[in-house]
Amino acid sequence: MKRLIATAALLFMVPALAAAQTTDHQDRGQGYFFFGMGTGTPSSFLHPGIEHVGGGGEGFLYKGVGFGAEAGYANWGGYYGNAVIASGDFSYHFRRHARRGAVDPFVLGGVSFVGPTKVGGGRGSPAGNYGGGANLWLARHAALRLEFRDVVGAQYWAYTHYLSFRIGVTLR
Repeated sequence: MKRLIATAALLFMVPALAAAQTTDHQDRGQGYFFFGMGTGTPSSFLHPGIEHVGGGGEGFLYKGVGFGAEAGYANWGGYYGNAVIASGDFSYHFRRHARRGAVDPFVLGGVSFVGPTKVGGGRGSPAGNYGGGANLWLARHAALRLEFRDVVGAQYWAYTHYLSFRIGVTLR
């Protein structure tokens, strides 16, 4: 008899527990893919037409503060050829919980590594990066990502800055 009462009580409690669940859960992170076009800038000349593809992700630590990592492949063309760029960044999203149709502006900065894509192409070098942009949320879990990024100070290639504009997709 006790088992029958416990089972009946559980059956009555399950719908109440399900109704207490929220459908608007907190997103703890997001991933993104991008394509970028940019230029390298030493003090004396510009090198147009650098292509960059890659992806990454971020986890949110507290409110809009996040920590993320990304990896990408850049094609400089000419003498300098190709490179791998990997970064670890802290970011701040001003409207982290933006809904569909809203804009989530963000800023970021961190450390990068720029290295060769072929064996014997050198050791690569550390660098810094900073930038910002916005996620334009077109659907609940998908956004158009527009971003500007500057990779500063890598000695692997002849540029002191690699400035790029990126367009991509963010998923949460």
